[in-house]
Amino acid sequence: MTRLVIVTTILTVVPANAQNSFDIKLPAEQRSVHALNRLTFGPRPGDVEAVRRIGIEKWIAIQLHPESLPEDSVLEQRLRQLDTLGLDTATILKDYPVTTMRPMQRPQPTEIVTQEQFSALLRGREEDQLAVLNKLDATKRRQILTYLPPQNFAYSPELKKEAEAARMAEQEERQQELRKMNPPLQDLLSPEQARMATGGTPEQRQELFASLDPAKLQQVASAMAPASLAGFPELRRQGMMKRFPQQLAFSDLKEGRIYRAVYSSRQLQEVLVDFWLNHFNVFEGKMNVRPLLPSFERDAIRPHVLGRFKDLLLATARHPAMLYYLDNFESTAPEIFSIGPFADPVGFTVQGLSRRAHGINENYGRELMELHTLGVKGGYTQQDVIAVARCFTGWTVRQPASDPTFVFAAFMHDTGEKVVLGHKIAAGGGEQDGLQVIDILAHHPATAKLISRELAQRFVADDPPPSLVDRMAQVFTKTDGDLRAVMAAMFAAPEFFSQGARLAKVKSPLEMVVSSVRTSGAEVTDPWMLVQRIADLGEPLYGKVEPTGYPNTAEAWLSTANLLGRISFASELMAGKLAGVKVDPVRFEGQNQLAIARELLEAEPSPAVRDAMETGFEGKDPAPLSIAAVVMGSPDFQKR
Repeated sequence: MTRLVIVTTILTVVPANAQNSFDIKLPAEQRSVHALNRLTFGPRPGDVEAVRRIGIEKWIAIQLHPESLPEDSVLEQRLRQLDTLGLDTATILKDYPVTTMRPMQRPQPTEIVTQEQFSALLRGREEDQLAVLNKLDATKRRQILTYLPPQNFAYSPELKKEAEAARMAEQEERQQELRKMNPPLQDLLSPEQARMATGGTPEQRQELFASLDPAKLQQVASAMAPASLAGFPELRRQGMMKRFPQQLAFSDLKEGRIYRAVYSSRQLQEVLVDFWLNHFNVFEGKMNVRPLLPSFERDAIRPHVLGRFKDLLLATARHPAMLYYLDNFESTAPEIFSIGPFADPVGFTVQGLSRRAHGINENYGRELMELHTLGVKGGYTQQDVIAVARCFTGWTVRQPASDPTFVFAAFMHDTGEKVVLGHKIAAGGGEQDGLQVIDILAHHPATAKLISRELAQRFVADDPPPSLVDRMAQVFTKTDGDLRAVMAAMFAAPEFFSQGARLAKVKSPLEMVVSSVRTSGAEVTDPWMLVQRIADLGEPLYGKVEPTGYPNTAEAWLSTANLLGRISFASELMAGKLAGVKVDPVRFEGQNQLAIARELLEAEPSPAVRDAMETGFEGKDPAPLSIAAVVMGSPDFQKR
């Protein structure tokens, strides 16, 4: 009953804040909590007092200069365990391939018989085929039969049956070989041990794993699903490294993101990394994007979140992850396949270059203007999209299989004159064409407006006051797109610390999960389960297919199913059911419902939440952690 009351309350209460005024200042006692709810992933125990002690203005100034903040020692310790985070893409591709499974090598036909004999087996007469087969010993005869199509032996049911048996035997050998390389759990452990490994208590599992020698332990780890090793991060890493090394590198990236969100002292930087990863979204499932994501976040996004927008725009435009995701790596001048060695010979089709590239690809040009800079109402036309796409032909990737890096390929470039948003770009500019487009878009008034509005939407309200957006856009223009200056102007604006902004935002799944952990003071030694719960709630990290990125407004996250999932997560967290995440079981001992709610919310609970708790707990004597779970699932906690 409590769950139903809370969900109904969330669905009905959240939109009410839209009626609050941006002209009414927040009381002094609410300002610190509000600042922490917006500039961080949620306050931890003691954070509110620390901000009040420092002073809000000084605390914001410090967050705006993260380089001046020493990092949390716990974070540094946790990140050291994720040893792929600092690797370049070439090393990831070399040392962390998609899989290490190597099926047994089949001898090629010409290693079994001569070319002439193989041709006779494929296309010869019945007597020619039989003559070749009858000269072979049993092993070679079986091997060559696996290469021959069944219809070759329609004349001989016996031979057809022999060929089918040979193929089945080869398949069985392959299965046995793979089973030797990666034996299932039942081949490694007794039935009782296997049951303990997957379903025992953490203590029982720890005892079992400690009893195995290192080689067998690695085999056991690789035979178990990663989710079944939550709480045993090193063992899970061993297993992933043995079977799916590239999955390990991707897992490190997601876990590092959670560790930083939970523990980093540089909270504003982490919030902005999340913001810009959505603004410049790339999908991990597209082509070869996944091994490029560590570099994309580390090299293209993170260094520029408080720098100049133009630098951020250029860094993403040149990164192989973006070049792959929006297909610009294959965009070429249409006439390339009518020139010299790239032209199709009469009666033939050139393979290689023409396999993927068929001319100009407009995907990046369109999203660059619609999502990254001007906005859908930014005043561009389809002709501008085509012109921008032409400017970026030749922006591609060198050595994609081993060391993908940006390169400008002049032979792929459209060398003609272009006109972009009224600006003439002279013929023969080469790579400079794309750089001119970056400069035009970065300095366009519509870009200043779009970026300012999106930042205000993230930090102030889903529908931010136009006057605030206009002032931020003016700062953007005046400072040549200095994002730090734009952020500082927003935080200093009266609208930021207003009743209209307070609790006007609904947390995304990432924000909800991380803020729950931070507010509860939980210790995270393995973020695997947190990553999974964020995905369960609809926001798998790096998993947004569309280039829009994950939405930043309440309506996207207010379905009944999503809210029920949030309540379930809060219950799991406070009940200690998330392996690798530990809440202090005695933290709330001796406190009543109201005191627990005040401590977690850093404010008085709303009348609606008080009523919901009183109704849900009426006639009961709930445990303190159960009360805390209900508070975390409440509408007050879902808002920030």
